[in-house]
Amino acid sequence: MEEREDLLSILREHRPYYFWVLVAQMVVSGAAIAWWEVVHGGHASGVGAAIAVALKMSALIPLWGVMAVIIVDSGRRVMVLLPDGRAKIRAEGRAEGRAEGEAQRHSAWADWYARWEDAKAKGESFDEPPPAPPDGYRNGKSGNDGGNK
Repeated sequence: MEEREDLLSILREHRPYYFWVLVAQMVVSGAAIAWWEVVHGGHASGVGAAIAVALKMSALIPLWGVMAVIIVDSGRRVMVLLPDGRAKIRAEGRAEGRAEGEAQRHSAWADWYARWEDAKAKGESFDEPPPAPPDGYRNGKSGNDGGNK
């Protein structure tokens, strides 16, 4: 499946987009708040206006985080609502799962083979059984060949 960050369940490959959306929100909001404080705030000094801007911007941080997720992931979240989109996401998940399973199976066999080669090179006996095939595999076939199990 897709790797997600813990915070707000963001997609790892979309991380740069979240960053730039957050930066854009900060710049636009900061400029708007600064303009408002300078024009309508009635502060006697620039320091008072800067403190007011910082306080108001800090209150917007949670909103920016949620808005970034909505903006960046809106297309994918809409796709989940559509029947074809759910099927596509499930198919992608199954394909990723198969690829992970194949990689694990290859790794188990490669490790077993390396131990066998090592024992053979040392002249030792090697009686460790090979890794078990995954469920549904029979004689190298996927079990969908029409035969009996």
